[in-house]
Amino acid sequence: MAREATPFNVREVQGSRLTTAGGNISSPFAASPPVSMTSSNNNLNFILNPASTMTPPIDPNLESPSRSRARPFSNVSPSPRHGFPETRPDAHIETQHEVAFLLRHFSEGPGQWMDLFDFGSYFQFYVPVKAISNPLLKYAACAYAAKQLGRVNGSKAVVGGVSSNQASMEVWPDAEKVDWAWYGAKYYDKAISLLMETLQQDRNDGPLTSPPLVTCNAQSQSHLEGGGVDRAEQRRSPDVRSFAKANSDELLAATSILSVYEFLDGSIAAWSRHLSGTKSLLDIPQVGMMPLETALIDGSFHSQRREKPSKARKAIFWVFARQDFSAAFINECQTRIDTENTQLWRDAGLHLDEKGLIIPSNTTESGYPEGDDAMKEDMISNGLVFLMSKLVNYIAAGESLFPRPAGHRSEEDQVDEPMEIGISQKTLLERWCEMQNEIDVWYNGLPVTFKPCARVKPPPSALHLKREVLDTGFCEVWYAMPMCASTMQNFHMARILLLINKPHETTARRSTVANRLKSYRSIEAEIRYHSHEICGISLSRLDASTRLNSLQPLFVAGQCLTEPSARRLILGLLRSIESDLGWATEYRVQQLLKEWGWDEDHGLDES
Repeated sequence: MAREATPFNVREVQGSRLTTAGGNISSPFAASPPVSMTSSNNNLNFILNPASTMTPPIDPNLESPSRSRARPFSNVSPSPRHGFPETRPDAHIETQHEVAFLLRHFSEGPGQWMDLFDFGSYFQFYVPVKAISNPLLKYAACAYAAKQLGRVNGSKAVVGGVSSNQASMEVWPDAEKVDWAWYGAKYYDKAISLLMETLQQDRNDGPLTSPPLVTCNAQSQSHLEGGGVDRAEQRRSPDVRSFAKANSDELLAATSILSVYEFLDGSIAAWSRHLSGTKSLLDIPQVGMMPLETALIDGSFHSQRREKPSKARKAIFWVFARQDFSAAFINECQTRIDTENTQLWRDAGLHLDEKGLIIPSNTTESGYPEGDDAMKEDMISNGLVFLMSKLVNYIAAGESLFPRPAGHRSEEDQVDEPMEIGISQKTLLERWCEMQNEIDVWYNGLPVTFKPCARVKPPPSALHLKREVLDTGFCEVWYAMPMCASTMQNFHMARILLLINKPHETTARRSTVANRLKSYRSIEAEIRYHSHEICGISLSRLDASTRLNSLQPLFVAGQCLTEPSARRLILGLLRSIESDLGWATEYRVQQLLKEWGWDEDHGLDES
């Protein structure tokens, strides 16, 4: 599916506050900024590759527009932002309570979201501990936590169940009146400054270059200058010798957090550039999954590769792999990671046989993945990411073959490189059947934990439910393990994508009209089934991390379903993710409305 390159110009937008002679004036809170507020020269890809003029194949239609009015299909109407205090604290001041509040919120919220598919919970539990002695990691985590709070007007759930009292460190007075975007920009700027200094120090150890020292993007500059920050002071070089080097786990973890920071508000262009920068880091021999390490042997230094990746490396790789797949799916291009390099995926923890198929994990009598050698549910879920990355590469290739594997081509190549190698329908169908078999092998090898524990159709008397929920007739599908619920939503999405992109059968053998129609109707019925399953899983009231990961499956289901009640349900589910959690979904809502031909003010367009 070749697509035309879409020119994209990064537009710098003023932050959420304006400075006048009379003081600071608050502007209305935009739940989904129309463009990235990150300058193109303040991201990881520019830091590593400053000479590059590469622009990712971004579709401007996917950017989240500002919601200046309530939507008729929204679960909740966006409320106006409370006024901010007239003064901000000094940007240099970091109180103990401020850092503790943000790190705890990161651990209990955004960090946990990043760990949905990691039993080791690296970002939730280990990053806050590492942040004590690692300023880069501390600033990245605080930036993400503050930005997320800013997108929900300071709303924060009480973690751990019902409690009559809260600790002082988890409470911020008048949190709904705080300009959290300013705090996010403050810590983001500090993190980027330290990251640049670190990479500049290590530029002689790998293919790193020394870019101009630009410390503020448009967002952070507009927020921080309002607080009277001394720009010369901002450019002073901090002492980074005591923490991350370019091959440290902490630096890679910080870049992963900053990438999610960018995607939180739908800043797809800035997010994509951060992903390219992270990929550049992973490509450096001293940094990758199995990094080279220098050891003193017999009085001399020798480079040797680690026997296995660290806990942090594996967690960071899979967070990146999921983001890489999402970026490829959104932009309809190939992934940055080479899916044909099976050794890379084995190093990351996947159990693959000699054919590259995922080894089943349900061979024990209990049906659970038991034993030290068996893949557990988190790695089984990661196996689907591997398969979906292969699937999106297959779809992006269309009826052509790329001269080089996906992981060895830049995004610019994917846009400009002509795809002249045509292949037959027979070859396409054979590759499609291989993809179907790989997904079947994975699915047939699932342990019992990936089966739903309950499937309930809400009774008509369930007055607490919205009308569109009852009108659809969908069942609520509940999985005991959240990661399994999310994985199965993505599995149903993968099935839909596979079915929709099935090549036509060869015309060498004649087929009756009736047989062809029967085949098409069978595919349509299967697509409807998988779409209903996606919706049913979301209706079971998923936890926050699972809801975030339901965005793309719900979008695909919305493209397939035609009943107005089902469509309204999907719009409500998508918009509730953004209103409750701050995770941008409006760009997908707008794309669905456009595809359906729905008038946003009047419902279904009757014309």
